[in-house]
Amino acid sequence: MKTFFRKVLVAINGRQSSIHAAMYAIMMAKAYSLELKFVFVVDTATIKYLTMNNLLINSEKMDFEEKLEVDGQHYLDYVKMLAGSKGIKCHTELRKGGIFTEILNAAQEFNADLILLGGNEKDVNKKGVKKFVMTSDENEVLSNSNCPVLIVQEPDIEKKFKSY
Repeated sequence: MKTFFRKVLVAINGRQSSIHAAMYAIMMAKAYSLELKFVFVVDTATIKYLTMNNLLINSEKMDFEEKLEVDGQHYLDYVKMLAGSKGIKCHTELRKGGIFTEILNAAQEFNADLILLGGNEKDVNKKGVKKFVMTSDENEVLSNSNCPVLIVQEPDIEKKFKSY
């Protein structure tokens, strides 16, 4: 079967929505024999900005960055375990830098045909309408990617993932 996609990059950021995007990617990989890569970016650009503006001191900077690295590796290990539970091999990478820049660089280096991002919903407003909200980094990935970007907002993804 010929597909549009062979290589899929999934941005992992620690939010539940990115874990849902990982589950969706794993199901896609199983159904279509895709190659997966999960990327977590330690946002050293923001840490540098906070330090330059004296909102973090150097000792805090190092501790904060190390904590983010540990958290990032934890999330990458978790999605790798999820992939393995479905018999899917995957690549993982912990990167440092600006979030959207590193996601786009990772996608280009991996020759990704598709980038998956986790969707976010904001609370229902007074009129009962849900508003979709993207972070500035997600917006930059969507606006500047050289390949298609899929925003995953799949209800009951955990139930579907378990039964897949």
